[in-house]
Amino acid sequence: MAAVEIEGLVKRFGRVAALDGVTAHLPDGAYAVIVGRSGCGKSTLLRLLAGLEDADAGAVRIGGRDVTALPPKARDVAMVFQSYALYPHMTVFENMAFGLRRRDGRRDKAAIAARVAEAARMLHLDDLMDRRPAALSGGQRQRVAIGRAVVRDPAVLLLDEPLSNLDAGLRLSVRRELATLHRRLGTTMVHVTHDQTEAMTLATVMVLMNAGQVEQVGPPLDLYGRPETPFAARFLGTPPMNLMPATVTEEPGTVALPGGGRLSLDAARGLPPGAAVQVGVRPEALALCSPAAGALAGAVVLAEHLGESVLVHVAADEMAAGEADPLVARLGPDAGVRAGETVGLSWPAAATHLFHDGRRRDPSVGG
Repeated sequence: MAAVEIEGLVKRFGRVAALDGVTAHLPDGAYAVIVGRSGCGKSTLLRLLAGLEDADAGAVRIGGRDVTALPPKARDVAMVFQSYALYPHMTVFENMAFGLRRRDGRRDKAAIAARVAEAARMLHLDDLMDRRPAALSGGQRQRVAIGRAVVRDPAVLLLDEPLSNLDAGLRLSVRRELATLHRRLGTTMVHVTHDQTEAMTLATVMVLMNAGQVEQVGPPLDLYGRPETPFAARFLGTPPMNLMPATVTEEPGTVALPGGGRLSLDAARGLPPGAAVQVGVRPEALALCSPAAGALAGAVVLAEHLGESVLVHVAADEMAAGEADPLVARLGPDAGVRAGETVGLSWPAAATHLFHDGRRRDPSVGG
């Protein structure tokens, strides 16, 4: 096991900065998931950790050792690729043993066989050892690729979009196996994905990236419950957090919402009247009430029935005019609302998030 320290990493491709000063600490034994939209730099970051790309600036330390200038074989890492990268002419056993044989050709054959058999048991590959990749399903191939990396007993295991080529059912199955494998091995794992569900369910530490920079780092529930930026607030959650444009009023600690509603927020204290802010609230925190009783009232523009819940889209007058997106409330399946109906929306003060100048603002910040 080994902690991974990433300090000020910069990587440019021509004039494009794929990574622009990335810094993060991934603790020893963590399951770290690097997540973000396509093109944000997450796979480039993984390749720099593996030594497959050279950094233009910054440093990478693994287990306290500076590996920034070291080749891949000297870093004590193993990588699982998105495309599996299995040798088609080799059996499952031969694919899994290949790295050990290359690393130490004099190693005892019995020791290699024992190590491969141990990994095969953990990944439920015992009955497949004599098959070749063409005779395996996608999920089985991915497990072989993971096993080939695991048998090397690396200090850090790197996984580049390991589930993206699998169908929904297999993704769930292999995701469970990855979580179980991490608990058994305790190895530091760094996993890249664009799938927020994958990130939330697997990570002990999440690194959220945006346009080549780190947006926020921390436990998944911290990022979900206390996003530091509007981007983080909107990235996590399905549907994502509702963000409403609002304006600080003359009354201390009060903001004006779309449609004329007002909301008292301690986090708004100390901001000058007229300051533009964003008020955020998760869909599951919203509740229906009478139009006069809610913090915001508007017309239902859409009700999406999902079976276990209903997503109700509500637009105040300014929202209906295109000045802001409708709010989305996740309600129980028996919520009897119809398009065109006017409703009120309320939510607990504790469920309210306030952003100013692109950053989260907490009550302790106020004057």
